[in-house]
Amino acid sequence: MPSLNLLSTRHPGHDYPACPLCGGCVYLGEPCGHCHAPAEVIGSIAERNLPARFVGVLGPSGVGKTVYLGMLLDLLARGAGGLHGLPRGPFSMEVHRNLVLSLERQRFPEKTPVEPDRWKWVHCEVSRGTKRGQVYDIVTPDVAGEAVLNELMMPRSSPTVRSLIGRCAGLVVLVDTLQVIEDGQGQELFAMQLISYLSSLRPTRRHRMLELPVALVFTKADLCEDAIHDPEGFAKTNATGLWKLCESRLRHFRFFGAAVAGSTAMLVDRDGGVNLIPLRVEPRGVIEPFAWLLAQL
Repeated sequence: MPSLNLLSTRHPGHDYPACPLCGGCVYLGEPCGHCHAPAEVIGSIAERNLPARFVGVLGPSGVGKTVYLGMLLDLLARGAGGLHGLPRGPFSMEVHRNLVLSLERQRFPEKTPVEPDRWKWVHCEVSRGTKRGQVYDIVTPDVAGEAVLNELMMPRSSPTVRSLIGRCAGLVVLVDTLQVIEDGQGQELFAMQLISYLSSLRPTRRHRMLELPVALVFTKADLCEDAIHDPEGFAKTNATGLWKLCESRLRHFRFFGAAVAGSTAMLVDRDGGVNLIPLRVEPRGVIEPFAWLLAQL
C-alpha cells in the first residue's frame, strides 16, 4: 500500500523539504505553491517519524463530505469502533468543531469554499485497539465537490485533487442516497467518473485490477433504511452501473450506508429552496467505512 515520507528537494544552496502531497518544493513556513497544502500540515507531517497516509473523502457538491468527515473525527476522538483518533495540531480540529457547533444550532455546516487555499485540512493519528504498532497518520483535506468535478472534466485543473487521488492510500467515495433514488443517474455517474479517473492515474498491467481500497458510502441514509441495512443490495438495484464498474476495476471495494441525523426536517424558503434541518443527531455507519479502509492498509 503506498505511503509517503517527507522527501527532500534540492534547491540551489539549500535543502528544502518537498510537499508530502505533490512533491513540489516548499519553503519554511509557507504553503505549497502548487497544491496549496498548508504550512501547518506540511510541518505537522515533518515532525512525525511515521509515514503519512493520505485518504481521500470525495464526492459531488452537497453530498455531505464536511458532515461525514466532521462526524468521523468526533467518533474517532471518542474511541468508537475500536479506533482512537488524536488530532495533530489545532488546525485538525476545525472541521470537527464547525460540525459540532452547527449541529448544536440544528443546522448543517456551510458549503466548502471552491478555492483550495480556503479548504480545511486534517492530520489525525489513528490507533487500532491496544496493539502496539497499530498506529496510522491519516491526512485529508475537506475538498469542494466542484473542484473534484472540474478535475474529472478537465484533468490537471485542480492540482490538489489530482495529487490527492494519485497518491492516496485509500479512497472514500460519497454518494447521496436521496438523489440516487429521486434524481436519476447524476450521483452514480459522478462516482463512476471518479473510479475511472482513479484507474487512469494508477495504470496496472493488462487485465489486472486496481489494488487501492475504495469505500463507497451512501450518505443521508437515514432517509432510506435499505441503504443502511443492505448497502450492497441497494447499490446493485439503484446504481447498477457503478456496482459493475467497481467489480471489474477494483480488487478491494465495499459499499456502506451512513447517516448523521436520526431525523430531519425540510425547510422551504420564499424562493422555493429546500434545506434539510437535523432534528436529532444519531450517527450510524460513519466509522465502519473508515475502519474497513484501515484494515486494508
